[in-house]
Amino acid sequence: MNDNPEEQMKNGEESEDTQKDNQSDIEEKSIKTEKPILIKADAYKTIILYASRYANQAIPRAEWKEIYGILIGYSTEDVVYVEKAEALTFGHSTDVQLDERHYGFIAEIEEKYFNEGKGYYMVGWFHSHPGLGLFFSFIDLRNQLWFQTNNEDFFGLVFDHTLLGKKKQEKMEGTEFITTKYDTGFEIYRIDDVEIDINDPKFDNNYHKVDYLIDGLNKFFFANVLTELSVLATSGKPLQSAYKEDYSSYTPQFTNYPEKTHDDLQKHSGVNQEDISRQKMPELSVIPNEIEDEFEIDEFFRKTPEILEPKKDEISQKFQKADKLIFEGNLAFRRKNSFEGVEKYKKGLEIYKKMNEIDKFMESLSKLSEKCLYNNHYPLAERNSEELFKVAEAEGSLFYMGGAKFMIGFIKTIKNNFKEGLEDIQQAAIFYEKAMDYYGTALCNNKIGSIYSSQLNDVERASLFFLEAMKNFNKAIYKIHHLRKSIWNSPKQIKEKIISLKKKVRENLNQITDQAVKGKIEMDLKNFE
Repeated sequence: MNDNPEEQMKNGEESEDTQKDNQSDIEEKSIKTEKPILIKADAYKTIILYASRYANQAIPRAEWKEIYGILIGYSTEDVVYVEKAEALTFGHSTDVQLDERHYGFIAEIEEKYFNEGKGYYMVGWFHSHPGLGLFFSFIDLRNQLWFQTNNEDFFGLVFDHTLLGKKKQEKMEGTEFITTKYDTGFEIYRIDDVEIDINDPKFDNNYHKVDYLIDGLNKFFFANVLTELSVLATSGKPLQSAYKEDYSSYTPQFTNYPEKTHDDLQKHSGVNQEDISRQKMPELSVIPNEIEDEFEIDEFFRKTPEILEPKKDEISQKFQKADKLIFEGNLAFRRKNSFEGVEKYKKGLEIYKKMNEIDKFMESLSKLSEKCLYNNHYPLAERNSEELFKVAEAEGSLFYMGGAKFMIGFIKTIKNNFKEGLEDIQQAAIFYEKAMDYYGTALCNNKIGSIYSSQLNDVERASLFFLEAMKNFNKAIYKIHHLRKSIWNSPKQIKEKIISLKKKVRENLNQITDQAVKGKIEMDLKNFE
């Protein structure tokens, strides 16, 4: 035992210093393990659309509802990457509860991404606080605690659509200058201490903000979101469907949106970005929707996480350049300048491909193929569709495989190559059916029926394919594939198509001589009724 007071003091100081060093090590370790979030703009868009479906200016505030979903991605040593957002369900105005069915959905979603072999899994969850502000409630904390206990990188995102796009002033660090920024409408949180007891008085404040960066956010992104909102609201479809949702009980909430006639819809393949500022759509939120406005991409961010600072400019500039090129390509096609439109699209597609943004690449290439077809550039449309099929096949995307095959087959029938064209369209129908895109399957059967009827004078086969189209159109009333965003597939438009096909089949019955076939078709019509 050491009785020397000076030695004891010295040892005490060393002990205290050692404790400080240990504490510093713990704090440093904590800082190092706090991973920021890099969230894809498309995942952000899913959150905006799903939250706005249940809380917007067309719905009385007292009827606003919270929404819930999960975030899919992966984690590295330094950053958590969010690639996808999957909407799950909605709740009441102040809380949302999951049942066993939804936990089953989460397991199915994780299995789906696991089978894709990209290493994606559930990295976070999101929900909304419509008009309530951004924070973790006691229930949120309990949910987060369960997730984060099993994965320290796990996080929760809280979104409030009333804050989206709101201007807020911030003092620039180290200066007296004030800068104006746009609010992204959300914050990301993690729990401070997962071991704290839920009955501890400190539990309610046991969380903190996590830095994030939105990958691909720019003014053209917002222009495209507004366009999509307009198309979906016009067609009476949900802004964003939940996993495995059927539409049988869906009632459009956008009652103050001016209804379009069928003739109006035939004039456009979508709502033009150029006309965004003139759309008379419900004001879902105040977001910077004037694309002519000059604002820097930094104005959408909170403080950029230090680890992502080197990537910030590269990410924003590349995405903005690509999105701008696609945007300008759409305007060129609208001005009937197909040459410029194709060139703009090609340059944008090249950037998406280099950035490995395959989903955006397939979506844009599919649109380019359609635009080339509408403008009678058949060789270009065919080449683009063949390229789309190769990429979609490599990605295992049945939806785009179906779209590409349909386009290829359609062009062959225009060239009077009916045998190969019909085979391609039948193959497209199989891809669409496997993808559970009933509208796409119906389109294929309808097209095959039309070819047999008008080109091959085979009313028996035509009627059988028309009946298949009717059945699949009927399914599409209740479930539309999330990638199919055409303005022509609203429940009302689909019902009109079914009525038109029934009329064609009844007319064909008078020309069918084979009584067995005629009896089968009559029975199918009766069963369909």
